Amino acid sequence: MEKYQLKEREIMAVALPNAVSAMVHIVPVMFGMMFMTEYLGISAAAMGTAMLVTKLLDYVVAIFAGSIIEKTHSKKYGKYALWMRITTFTLFFSSLLQLVDTSGFIAAPIGRLIFVSIFYCGLHFGMNFRATSQGGLIQRMAGPSMEIRKRMNARQAQVNAAVTIVSGAITIPLIGYFATKFGAANGYAITLILFGALFLVLSLTMLFPVMKKYDRPRESAEVANTPTVGQMFKSIISNKQMIFMFFMITSMTVGTQIFTPLLAYYFKVVTGNLSVMTLLLTIQGIGAFLFSLVAPAIAKKLGKKGALIFSAALSITCYLGIWLFGLNHVWALVAFACLIKGSDAIYRCFAINYFLDCGEYGYYTTGQDNRTMALTVMNWPIKIGFLAGGAAVGYGLALIGYTAGMEVTSVFANKFMVLFGLLPAVLFLVTLLLAIFAYKLTDEQAEFYATENNKREAALKGTL
Repeated sequence: MEKYQLKEREIMAVALPNAVSAMVHIVPVMFGMMFMTEYLGISAAAMGTAMLVTKLLDYVVAIFAGSIIEKTHSKKYGKYALWMRITTFTLFFSSLLQLVDTSGFIAAPIGRLIFVSIFYCGLHFGMNFRATSQGGLIQRMAGPSMEIRKRMNARQAQVNAAVTIVSGAITIPLIGYFATKFGAANGYAITLILFGALFLVLSLTMLFPVMKKYDRPRESAEVANTPTVGQMFKSIISNKQMIFMFFMITSMTVGTQIFTPLLAYYFKVVTGNLSVMTLLLTIQGIGAFLFSLVAPAIAKKLGKKGALIFSAALSITCYLGIWLFGLNHVWALVAFACLIKGSDAIYRCFAINYFLDCGEYGYYTTGQDNRTMALTVMNWPIKIGFLAGGAAVGYGLALIGYTAGMEVTSVFANKFMVLFGLLPAVLFLVTLLLAIFAYKLTDEQAEFYATENNKREAALKGTL
């Protein structure tokens, strides 16, 4: 196993740029919907329709991203390193252009909606390839070692949490500061430019050199030997554990993507004080970091299945608490939101490994290497989450009577809390039931499959 020992600086060279990338794309994710309704004059119903259409397109791209990556051949870069490079730039520019105030040069709201939708697609199409490539890079760097895979997942979660503290503390103040200097709608874009510059520098100086070392270019014969697109899809459909995992994470992600964009509405519309959101994000970030330090030990003790069950159960409790107490007690929202970060930290210790394990299982049982496709399936719940969650937010707000600048009544506020807290709790319940009754892969089985597959892959390369 000596071959697969990684230096801490190599793990950090991957973890830190990826964590900072979240500072870039979380701004349009968290504020993009509110930006459309409040500054671009787009109705909630039109926004919901746009989210539905763009995410359907996004999902089509997500389905084929794995097969495209698998067939990619570059003489200079490995298949994962190439797509990580490309998506570094699509992530930055597409995030930025979603938050540009186009009201000064695009007269019609529908034109502004189309402009935002184009770059919304640019961001999320690229993230299909990036998320798969991130998982593939872990597999390249860790080899068959489950311990190193866990270590890389845990370190990524810890760095993410630390970066979240910083971004939570500075994002809204920076938006507010630049808003006073350059206009309310422009604060978002200028803040994102600062975050994006940091992300690009870290990627160029840290991430890219490590990728070049571990993800080598493939020979043409190796690319030609990959399974056909049809074979890759068949290997996924016949993998029962992959199907169960897909439904578990999909339900979880839809719930999260309903809750996350509604946070901004909660503070701006329900409480009437968006600045308080800075306090929440800072406390939540500190909580997430502290949880990330203890999560690996908890996750190791629980195992993959136990960690998934515990994380889902804790999330259900928190969302129910937000629904019941969050309207009248902001402190309750803050406490439960921090605990949600704790539950997520435990899940994140194995987030990529869940799908890698299913891919290793499929490779071992069928003889066809579908691990890249397995990592692509990991993206599908994210895409469905944004699709269903984004549409649910837009249509849900329209259904309960939301309009920009409205006077909030107690009836509206209570309906909002059902959308904000109860609905995510129900979705996490689906995850919990599937984790208890359907997920079967043990940690020991996963390590055995990975080791045997590594031997098989080495033998195949020796024959090319």
